[in-house]
Amino acid sequence: MLTFFSILLVLVGLNAALLLFSVNSNKKRTQKTNSNIADYSPTKIYPLNIIEAKYKKAV
Repeated sequence: MLTFFSILLVLVGLNAALLLFSVNSNKKRTQKTNSNIADYSPTKIYPLNIIEAKYKKAV
């Protein structure tokens, strides 16, 4: 029983450490992404002229 709880405690501690590491690295990644988005100029998107399109009958 003691062995089970000691292994469980080690695994929970390892899981918590990995979670904290992941959250901290994700914060740094989002800060870099936000600074890159500010420098990004979006491309122009032109609307489709669907109303003017003429279609032939399939049959």
